Amino acid sequence: MFVRGAKPEDLDALYALCSEQVAHPLPREIFEAVFLGALRDSRRRLSVALEEGRVVGYADLQLQLALTRCEMTAVFLDFYVSEPMRGRGIGTGLMISLARQAQALGCASLEAGCPRVNIRGQEFLERHGFVRTQHHFSRSLPAPRQSEQP
Repeated sequence: MFVRGAKPEDLDALYALCSEQVAHPLPREIFEAVFLGALRDSRRRLSVALEEGRVVGYADLQLQLALTRCEMTAVFLDFYVSEPMRGRGIGTGLMISLARQAQALGCASLEAGCPRVNIRGQEFLERHGFVRTQHHFSRSLPAPRQSEQP
């Protein structure tokens, strides 16, 4: 297993992996724009895990400076390993690699969220030193209404 920063040529593999993660195809053009934007964003670290040259996992880490902490924090926006590849140390390799990068960039802590129903994900985070410290809430917003044409 090898971890490296994502590259533009990883687009197709990451599109397939992210669509697998959410269990439906993502809008391709929007995904491509988000992916390329993430690669250009100096506050993000998009990394891929490779097994025999194939992308089998990824992590999207964002660096944040919060007013109330006065320190840099690295926040996992996404973290995923393909289901058939789990239990082989790939997630651990990603976690170690990104924790080292965050520390080298001056981050004082790592944060990650996980859906309540994803018990395996929660256990993974706890095995890697994460502690439940706060509740995370989310709310969907309705799509903006298109203005009526005259």
